[in-house]
Amino acid sequence: MKIHSKFRTLFLIRINLVYVIFDFICLSYFFDSFRTENYKITFGSLIFLALSLFFHINKMRSIYEITVTKKGIKRKTLTSKKVEFIPYSSVSKVQTERIQGSYSDAGQITTGYFESTVFLEDRTELLISPDHFENYQEIIIAIRENTLN
Repeated sequence: MKIHSKFRTLFLIRINLVYVIFDFICLSYFFDSFRTENYKITFGSLIFLALSLFFHINKMRSIYEITVTKKGIKRKTLTSKKVEFIPYSSVSKVQTERIQGSYSDAGQITTGYFESTVFLEDRTELLISPDHFENYQEIIIAIRENTLN
């Protein structure tokens, strides 16, 4: 039995959209600055573009795939493909929390959702959220079943 995580499309779009829009704006200022010969804007747009790329790469490094197997949990980062294996013996507990919904003056916007945190013996945590993964329920059920054995 292997369960591979499936990213939600909106999660990946939300992560990347802000950076792509900001990069597009920086590039448009960069190319426009050559037309106006304003090299301060050229330099500034290059710095903002470099900072945006740096933060985008750092954000992408924190995104990981999860594979639940019979022996443990494999966590693979999306960009570097670095694989970390977490045996079930190192899982101290799996805690599920309810995240409150959003409210406005008109009333409730969303009802909220549940997300789970896998606490490990080395005091690190692995967050598994339905906001990130389409098959959140399947992943959590498999982890709970294997940690109880």
